Amino acid sequence: MPFSFSRRPELAGLDRASGRDIRRIAWHFAQRHWTLHAPAFVWIVFVLLHTRYHFIEERRDYLLITLAIFVLGVINIRLHIARYLKSARAVFDLLGSTAVRLIDKR
Repeated sequence: MPFSFSRRPELAGLDRASGRDIRRIAWHFAQRHWTLHAPAFVWIVFVLLHTRYHFIEERRDYLLITLAIFVLGVINIRLHIARYLKSARAVFDLLGSTAVRLIDKR
């Protein structure tokens, strides 16, 4: 399951720091994919429609839709990270913990 990274086979047999490094590399890879930013784009369009045309009248409905877009964004991020875990593990196995510093420029 992509929402529980502790049970992923890509992270099996690693300590906590190594698993965090692999997730960080996967996050770096995922940021390059355009669909990661889709929920933010949807939210901006929604806010513009609401501001200009009063698309949603009730404040409660506006907040619920904003919360739903936020939750979808978090799910989207988790799915993207899960997609790139295998390649991140390959990079980590090849370069070790220095891979994170090389990729993140830290």
